Amino acid sequence: MKTMTENNKLGALKAILSEHLFSKEVENEMDRYPTQAIIGLGQGGGRIAAELSRFGHPTFLLNSSKSDMEEHNQLIPDSHRIVTSSEEFPELEGTDKNAQLGYEIAVENKKKYQQVAIADEIQDAEFVWVCVSLGGGTGNGALKVALSYLSRVREARKLPGDKIPLGVICSLPSSDERGSQFRKNALAGISLLQSMVDQNQIGSILVIDNERMNDYYEKSPLKTNGGHQVDAKSYSNMVVSGLIAEISSIPLLSGRSVLDKTELLSTLSTPGWLSISRNNDIKTDSNLSGVIDMLFRNNEVLAEYDSTSTVNAAVAIMYPSSRNIEPRIADDVYKFSSDLLETKVNLSISNNSRVKNLTLYGIAVLPSPPTRIAKLNSELQEWLQIEEDRKKAQKEAAASLNLGEFDDFFSTKQDKPQRRKKLSLDDFEESDENNQNAKRFTPSSLDDIDF
Repeated sequence: MKTMTENNKLGALKAILSEHLFSKEVENEMDRYPTQAIIGLGQGGGRIAAELSRFGHPTFLLNSSKSDMEEHNQLIPDSHRIVTSSEEFPELEGTDKNAQLGYEIAVENKKKYQQVAIADEIQDAEFVWVCVSLGGGTGNGALKVALSYLSRVREARKLPGDKIPLGVICSLPSSDERGSQFRKNALAGISLLQSMVDQNQIGSILVIDNERMNDYYEKSPLKTNGGHQVDAKSYSNMVVSGLIAEISSIPLLSGRSVLDKTELLSTLSTPGWLSISRNNDIKTDSNLSGVIDMLFRNNEVLAEYDSTSTVNAAVAIMYPSSRNIEPRIADDVYKFSSDLLETKVNLSISNNSRVKNLTLYGIAVLPSPPTRIAKLNSELQEWLQIEEDRKKAQKEAAASLNLGEFDDFFSTKQDKPQRRKKLSLDDFEESDENNQNAKRFTPSSLDDIDF
């Protein structure tokens, strides 16, 4: 894997990455960076996966629509962009947000999902991420098929505690996305993931909450070096891929207390719902209790959780090499984190030559899905009522036209007009041998008809 300085595919990501990724401390230890593989399902999942692929992770995309994947042809090779076409529905490219149809197409293409699951890049990786938009049809529909095979394959790399190093990155629809279908898809996907968590078939699940995208435009939207504004969904995917890159580098840092690679992978492989956040704007006189509370409860793009009864957690403290951190601050960060999360917290304390301010990372795995799920359920009921009202209004509008008398107009009950028979020359040349006076027609007998 290339260092961040050598990597020429990061693009606009460079603008939001922590400076410590470009430090000599990290670059000198890149051979110990956790190896990860990425699988993107559907269009939304493909876009998340594409951002992660910029760091050099081997990445596979699976989609029933070839055109959805073409936008990533500069990042992901043809052999890793796999079209899951359907023989039963050959005319379809995509599923029009129908997750049940997406599931049928995935089952029909199960051999392709098996081949990806057993690929060397997947089997050799220390951790595998599956990316999907839960509001969609193709990716969400394929989730059960993909995870079933991947869970079986990744069992071979189980960590202590029977943890499977296989995680999911998924997004939830925002309230701006109209209709019940988005919410049905998302809630069905959450139900599937919770079931797999309960059965210890996967590790942690990181959730992007698209409802938070509105806040993005209220702040200063990110612009590329060329001056192009980055859209909110792309920004969300960039933040997530950047956070994963940054926490993956923590085991490479030396210091007073170390979060080693096994501890990081064990945290990510814990079955549950994953929260990751960063705060790099901490002053020495900050209220650390409040800082820790915000660190684990607030993230600009990730979903919000009830942080009680945390299953697993880690906190990393990074400070500039030019000045030491007060022991009191490190002790308080650890204490406040443990008290808030009510669980054992793995701790990392390191310095770095590139960071300018005291920086904290918080990682927590929680037992229950995000608090947004309750709101999604409420929105679903509202949309079902809206759609039912629309159907009723359509019927009432049709009835108000007073066209009932024509209900049977196009039916077999109506008097039928006499069927018209097409005449042939034989019809004109027939003779009645029993009637010698019958007139015999020939083609020339019709020449006098003037049209």
